[in-house]
Amino acid sequence: MKKILNIIAIFLMIGFTSSCILEDVEPEYDVVGAVGTISALSVSNTSPSEGQTVTFSVTIYSEHENATELRMNRISGGNPTNITTRTFSSWNKEDSYVETFQYEIPTGTSGTAITIQFELVTESGFSATRNIVVNVQS
Repeated sequence: MKKILNIIAIFLMIGFTSSCILEDVEPEYDVVGAVGTISALSVSNTSPSEGQTVTFSVTIYSEHENATELRMNRISGGNPTNITTRTFSSWNKEDSYVETFQYEIPTGTSGTAITIQFELVTESGFSATRNIVVNVQS
């Protein structure tokens, strides 16, 4: 009887240890589209006056798919209006990039908040956005 219990114990140990072994092979899947990342966004002056030029600095990367465009939009009433677009003809998926944009604060915006949106678009058409608010002095 003791031999039978030992044999059962051995088979149970083999079953438990073999189920705990992790495979070295990663699961196979296809990436259908990837989204880039806007990791940092800053502005040279968060409280400018009308007519003053501010500089936006945007740090971007896309490690799974090439980025094709970086758009600078102004959000008004919840709707984006494109100010300028940078297109990328080559992209290194292993690096991040810092892009700078100049923007002159329009007249007639004194005492208001201007929301600027940056949108990074990848080859598959997916996009990531990030907003920053500039409060125009009265």
